[in-house]
Amino acid sequence: MPAGFRYGLYIMLRIAQKDLLDFWKAKMLFATFMMMPLLFMSMFGFMFPAITATSNPYKNAPIAMVVEDDGSFAISFADQFKEIASSTALFKVRDFPSFGSARDEILTGSIKGVVVVPTGFTEALDSHRQAAVLITADDTNPQMGSIIYSEAASIVGIISTNLGQSIISKMGHTGDPSYVTEPITVERTNLVSSRTNQFEFLAPGFMALTVVMGTLAGLGAAISREKEQGTMDGIMVAPISRNAIVAGKMIAQTVRGLIQGFLILGLSMLLFGVQVYGSPLLMVAVMLLGVSSFAGIGLIVTSLAPEQETAQMMMMLLQFPMMFLSGLLFPMDQLPGWLQWFGKALPLYYTADALRKVIVLSASLNQILTNVVILGLYSLTTLAVAIPIFKKAMTR
Repeated sequence: MPAGFRYGLYIMLRIAQKDLLDFWKAKMLFATFMMMPLLFMSMFGFMFPAITATSNPYKNAPIAMVVEDDGSFAISFADQFKEIASSTALFKVRDFPSFGSARDEILTGSIKGVVVVPTGFTEALDSHRQAAVLITADDTNPQMGSIIYSEAASIVGIISTNLGQSIISKMGHTGDPSYVTEPITVERTNLVSSRTNQFEFLAPGFMALTVVMGTLAGLGAAISREKEQGTMDGIMVAPISRNAIVAGKMIAQTVRGLIQGFLILGLSMLLFGVQVYGSPLLMVAVMLLGVSSFAGIGLIVTSLAPEQETAQMMMMLLQFPMMFLSGLLFPMDQLPGWLQWFGKALPLYYTADALRKVIVLSASLNQILTNVVILGLYSLTTLAVAIPIFKKAMTR
């Protein structure tokens, strides 16, 4: 083996050894690096659980029952639906006096869908005509909405089949033949009319993700990069307030995040027919609250991280779980209860949920007040903790 080749190989291995030793010595970076694959494996293992006869993540979904018809067939249908839903553990059915009151509960997240027995249901069956049942699912979560509709329609199908068999056994009827084969049909209604595509449900989640994650990553990269380059030292010795430094960094990243968010909204409206049904001002206010709630988290991480690589790894450790556990891409209802609590403890969940309700369901401030209050508390708490930590870290 030529001497030059051996020397080059030696240098290559020494450089590799040096980098690996530096990696080992950076304890925070190494711990974060080791946690990432473990977190992903655990997270996706719970996110896609096995569905068996005895283990179903969608059991006992809360839905509303609204009976607008006071006839005997309508009351009988409602009783049968609740009995089947309870015996199969598919739904936990609650009675509501009107569709409007049930719709308000969907907006608050208390129920996942509504089954309406409309006026004229009994009269149609008495006249040997098909009667329709209306099913409305939570449009802010298309996956869960499809499941709710499918399972509710299957229960209606069971009741309809039983009624059809009863009619056939009597065979003395006159009227519409479809009344015998399928006396009760299902019609799906939307919370917002004239909907043409389901991208309207995804766009608000993508906006929240881009705005929040862009701000978190941008703030962390900006501060850690200036720390490594030494320019932060020059800023810190200048006769300016530390709060002004923090505020300036936050404003820059907030503007960048909002630009990205509006770019996504604009492209969604232009290319995919997305409409904003709610107040644009309320939408912007929610985005600003989401940004401020994550700005404090970004400051804390970058203040604690000794170098940029560690800061970026820590940011990734925060970003990816939030992306998958905040209900943006997958239904949170399929997660174990403790993991749902974890997801609902993240500010991204409340940002995305509020944006969906404003953009898709035209929710008012009162209807998203819980989200707004939680995001406000997150902002105040994280910034109150972050600013002293940032000042202390910059004076070391």
